[in-house]
Amino acid sequence: RAVITDLRYANWCLPYVPPDDRGAGGSFVAPEVRAGGAGEPASDVFAVAALVYYVLTGQAPDADPARLTPPRQLRPAVPAALERVLLRALQTAPGDRYYTATEMLEDFVSDAGVFHEPAAPPQVAEAGFEGRLRRALGDDYELLDEVGAGGFGRVYRARDLGLERDVAIKVLHPSLTADPAVMERFRREAQLAARLRHPSIVSIYDIMSRAGLQWYTMELVPGSSLAQLVSRRGPLPVEQAVRMLDQGLSALEHAHALGLIHRDLKPENMLIEPDGRLRITDFGLALALRGDARFGGATSRSGTPQFAAPEQLLGERVEQRADLYSLAAATYFALLGRPPFEGATPESILARQTTDDLPLLHAARPEVPRELEDVLRTALASDPAARYPTATAFREAVRRSRGFWRRFQTMLRG
Repeated sequence: RAVITDLRYANWCLPYVPPDDRGAGGSFVAPEVRAGGAGEPASDVFAVAALVYYVLTGQAPDADPARLTPPRQLRPAVPAALERVLLRALQTAPGDRYYTATEMLEDFVSDAGVFHEPAAPPQVAEAGFEGRLRRALGDDYELLDEVGAGGFGRVYRARDLGLERDVAIKVLHPSLTADPAVMERFRREAQLAARLRHPSIVSIYDIMSRAGLQWYTMELVPGSSLAQLVSRRGPLPVEQAVRMLDQGLSALEHAHALGLIHRDLKPENMLIEPDGRLRITDFGLALALRGDARFGGATSRSGTPQFAAPEQLLGERVEQRADLYSLAAATYFALLGRPPFEGATPESILARQTTDDLPLLHAARPEVPRELEDVLRTALASDPAARYPTATAFREAVRRSRGFWRRFQTMLRG
């Protein structure tokens, strides 16, 4: 039985980091707290996961998730399902972790009892969740392999046996499916998203629930996310980034015309096909799962902080201009390899959004037309009223800047 002591910092609103937590013990303190932030329940989730990681492996976790060694590589007997829980809880951004210890606990015990046998071979743990999913899919789909995992669930490649085509299946974490209100909201948003038909939007085929699992099937897109592409190759060529922006704005035109706002547009859900075409996924689904049913009232958890508009971080009304901000921020990321505003906490990012100047694109990338930089600066205004009112207006401004740039390049070549 574990007993926690020394709760002198239990007030999660405490406005400073205890001095002794900046030293050797810092590996067990959430990044936002180490950076001087106030902390929140997700900060304790990180700390608990860091301690469990240490107990299992004998090593403190690396502060950077990109360099974090999965515990099964250090100790193969660790169940794969437990590793999944720990890796989610140890994410840098609080919004990418479990929101509360209760949510983490529910997910921890949800995988058909695989945690009750810590000495079992790893294959047993793997079979827990995937076995349930295979049984739930029945004769409709053949599960092929896992292609990714995120804050809301896991994504698998599967074969639709009836239509004889490969699809992607996104299975929600069991901790999310336990709340009927969340599931009803998710189904409602997914039904709206399934109406979208656009060459730059990933199509949703079906929404299903069976054997305690909830999933939706969607188009299987070859290629990588924008985040993966930039991580591997560095910033994109300017013309490719501008084409991506143009395609993204065309997709937003279509979605906004149907009354659907994405609300969590970021490099991770912007897929780039091998031919360079952009495909956007997860329209409107993030907010449905994060617990705010109001169409125009997203909370600070609506959107990934580095790419969320200031009004989202403030919990104010969200409309289509928030999507325009996020797409412009993702374009900055594509051109610079980093978001326009960085910070360890949503509060620090918000402070920079409202007080700091944007990084100068032209200084880092002289080939970026100043006209394009001005267009992005307008789209990234902290005041929604100062941005372009619609995706159409934004797209027209981008195309005007591209026309100037092409004429300028022609002059240089001549």
